[in-house]
Amino acid sequence: MLDFTSALYLGPQAFPPPPPGLALTTGRPAVLDHNGRAQWVAHTVARRQGLEAGELAPSSLHLFWDVFGLVPARGVVLLERQLYPVGQWGSLRARARGLPVATFRADDLPGLARVLHTYQQQGRTPWLVTDGWHPGRGPAPLAHYRELLDSHPGAVLLIDDTQAFGVLGANPARNRPLGQGGGGLLRWARLTPQGLGPELLTITSLAKGLGVPVAVLAGRASRLAQFRRRAETRVHTSPVSAWHAWAAEQALRHDARHGHAARRRLGLRITQFRRALARAGIRPLGDDFPVQKIVLDRTTAALGLHQQLRQAGLNTLLLAGETRPGVPEVAFCLRADHSAADIDYAAAALAHLARGTDWFSSPLSVALRHESDANPFAP
Repeated sequence: MLDFTSALYLGPQAFPPPPPGLALTTGRPAVLDHNGRAQWVAHTVARRQGLEAGELAPSSLHLFWDVFGLVPARGVVLLERQLYPVGQWGSLRARARGLPVATFRADDLPGLARVLHTYQQQGRTPWLVTDGWHPGRGPAPLAHYRELLDSHPGAVLLIDDTQAFGVLGANPARNRPLGQGGGGLLRWARLTPQGLGPELLTITSLAKGLGVPVAVLAGRASRLAQFRRRAETRVHTSPVSAWHAWAAEQALRHDARHGHAARRRLGLRITQFRRALARAGIRPLGDDFPVQKIVLDRTTAALGLHQQLRQAGLNTLLLAGETRPGVPEVAFCLRADHSAADIDYAAAALAHLARGTDWFSSPLSVALRHESDANPFAP
């Protein structure tokens, strides 16, 4: 069965055998651990994103929990409403501290401006938290967020860059929509740290683009120093295991040598898939990103499509509906190791079902307008 459920977008990586004597754990808490390899990984990820410093952790949940402990007592946390759940779980730390936590819609910038103004009148410093790239909805309007935060001294823009890191990079163009270098959404969106304006922080799991289940917090060196002093999980939990730190190092070195070719293959597969479906009259959501969503107008159609694809030998994801609330979405995770024949087969199966059912008869005009507006590099 062809698998389209894995988010290892650049394909699985083959590492050499680990060095002998590599300890799984030292038995010490993270705050007492000084692993040079882990420090190299964190620094390398941060520099790829254009940021000063980084800290490696076992998961993004560890980082979200601790980073919300850095919000000042007169701060306010603003969560993008469809933020990935791990970030929302971390925000419970802010709520437990008695801080106000508000949500906003990414497509309602005037509403966000009003919320910011309200809390500015109360003398509160905003920490705005968003996914960098949301599969199916595209990139967050980071430049707009930054502009809105410019007039708020001490403001922080915290970005979950998990989806984009390793996949998207600098200087995207129509013939190179993924950009170059795999440095993530800050590079792709040409958003660089500046002396003025909101502080930029990223939390990035390497489990998708690079295939290693660890995470990095990156930002200003002074903020990372504060994080190391105050992060409670570093006191009460173990550090990243030596094996995971070694695997992350191998993944980054492998990507430096072979990532360009993998991203090129991935871009070709995405273009092939979208063009084949367009010829069949099907327009998936997803822009030029590996996650391509088929959004239908009713639940029975989505469930039927998922089941029929499985019977055709295609394992796809069935996701909770966002475009049409309550209606599941069928998603294909495309990878660099999918062959052209794999993509042709998947597209042909969808085209066959489109001809033989009425599932695809309702045009997704609203969703398609959103997609085209969100990404200027969309075909």
